[in-house]
Amino acid sequence: VGIATEGAPWRLETRAGPFEAAVLVDAAGAWADQLAVRAGAAPIGLVARRRTAFLFEPSVAVGRDWPLVIDADEEFYFKPEAGLLLGSPADATPIPPGDVQPEEVDIALAVERIERAAGFEVLRVARRWAGLVTFAADQSPVVGMEESVPGLFWVAGQGGCGIQTAPALARAAASLLVDGVLPADLLAQGLVAEDLLPLRLRLRSAAGADPTGP
Repeated sequence: VGIATEGAPWRLETRAGPFEAAVLVDAAGAWADQLAVRAGAAPIGLVARRRTAFLFEPSVAVGRDWPLVIDADEEFYFKPEAGLLLGSPADATPIPPGDVQPEEVDIALAVERIERAAGFEVLRVARRWAGLVTFAADQSPVVGMEESVPGLFWVAGQGGCGIQTAPALARAAASLLVDGVLPADLLAQGLVAEDLLPLRLRLRSAAGADPTGP
């Protein structure tokens, strides 16, 4: 509920009481820009987008070894989940951060696309929900220290691949925080710390780069 930005360490007021820390990690998801502003930094242009998902029963028996199926144009995906299938239209509708709900049109689109591609019918939708995925302008995660505010560290912008990238991204963040460098195995894969830093987005903005470009 409050962040004191004068002096060091950080002083935070929360409903659970006060906290102090040398580093404030901004891992607030769709609200990461808002938290950064409260901590004294300028926003980096993160955009929250609605992602819809639903559990459904198909007209065929679901095999436990079925793979995750993703459309080549990323217009849907589905995979086994608790004896049913979990599907999504892979939507990414810009929306202000908040408590989002699924739209019936998105579920209907996903059902139509999945039925057409997979060759089975969707007999019933057992459950539906929506959440927020957050993107930076270049679609890559933001991990690293904020240049303008000492002790503010970003971990944001995982986009629609947060679950898949979470283990490696968490290790990258921890290593950058503690040692100032990326883990050796991630470096060997070609990951470069500068490609994750929030500074890259500020430089793109200052240069007038296309915000939708790579």
